[in-house]
Amino acid sequence: MKVIAIDTSCDDTSVAILQTRSQYLKILANIVSSQVKIHQPYGGIYPFLAKREHQRNLVPVLLKALKYAKMLKEKAKTTSTNKDCFERWQAARIMRHDSLLLQNTQALFRYEPPHIDAVAVTVGPGLEPCLWQGVNLAKVLSRWCQAPIVPVNHLKAHLAGVFLQNTKEFFPFSTLRFEHLYPAVGLVVSGGHTMLILMPRGDNYNVLGSTRDDAAGECFDKTARILELSYPGGPAIASAAAKCSHLHCQFPKNKLEIKLPRPMLNSNDFDFSFSGLKTAVLYDWKKRKKTVRESADYKSLMAYHIEQAIVDVLVSKTIKAAQRFKVKNIFLAGGVACNNLLRKRFALAIKQTKEQFGFLVAPKKFCLDNAAMVGAWAVLNYPALKNKKVIVKANACLGAS
Repeated sequence: MKVIAIDTSCDDTSVAILQTRSQYLKILANIVSSQVKIHQPYGGIYPFLAKREHQRNLVPVLLKALKYAKMLKEKAKTTSTNKDCFERWQAARIMRHDSLLLQNTQALFRYEPPHIDAVAVTVGPGLEPCLWQGVNLAKVLSRWCQAPIVPVNHLKAHLAGVFLQNTKEFFPFSTLRFEHLYPAVGLVVSGGHTMLILMPRGDNYNVLGSTRDDAAGECFDKTARILELSYPGGPAIASAAAKCSHLHCQFPKNKLEIKLPRPMLNSNDFDFSFSGLKTAVLYDWKKRKKTVRESADYKSLMAYHIEQAIVDVLVSKTIKAAQRFKVKNIFLAGGVACNNLLRKRFALAIKQTKEQFGFLVAPKKFCLDNAAMVGAWAVLNYPALKNKKVIVKANACLGAS
């Protein structure tokens, strides 16, 4: 079985091609086109600019993935057939509101339709103008390749990413092989989401708590903007924090003391809130003299405290959830899962528990938005989802496919 997967949930355009063989999976291609440099001047994602870039990049990324997987073959005939005309008409009908994507899609029909068994596509949550670009291309591919569409929830795809391996070879991958890992608690933490999920089984998701305002990744972005660090904020804060320790920073303690809150750390639920932390950073920054807040030492020390505060809350709440629901494993997923301190603190906290939970986190390349994780979830759930109606939901919850 071969699957083409598409992800355009936010600002990364990604297409992957996966192949299954018995209970094994191989990633034939996983191409990601980043828009970070385009959105850096805005300090965040500009949705309609992201949409335009998806329209521009989707088909070239798809062709690159097909070429990498050795599945791109030019048509022998140069003259158009009735079938070619019909394919172009169908594409025009589907993409009638997306002229740039339609224009680029015409390049597909120079090639033979690849032999695939399904087209997996993210349908939410995400930025709706961006989601539609991937869905429209998936509809064209479905008709062109005569393959069913598998709609995929982006958050569930992140959780499936923990099973992926950074190899070019086949690796074990099936629902049967993963059954023994459940029940589990999953933390999905990214720029748009911070969510704790209880998973009694691999196909059963119960949301224990989520952010009430800013997500953890959003807090990283906003505090980085306050400190005039680069975008995206997560890597920028981590990089600045790594340069600082209490021994390294040059300010005397009585001249520069920073105390940041750990929002909802001791609440009786599993919700999160990072808006207050962002506000505390802003107030501290405003009260400093210009020479202090523009100094590298202040930025490094503040970044250190921001990272510590966010990690403290994420780790503490997840461990509490794992203990309360007596799970076997903890899954860590989402873009913020790339953070080295978060990974280290989880490993340390788990070692200090009597339960000794297992800990699964994806390779960093599969933590950020990518189509391989979308295809992975589709493979695990293919029988139940093939030919299911595709409904785009920008604010989809985990109950939606």
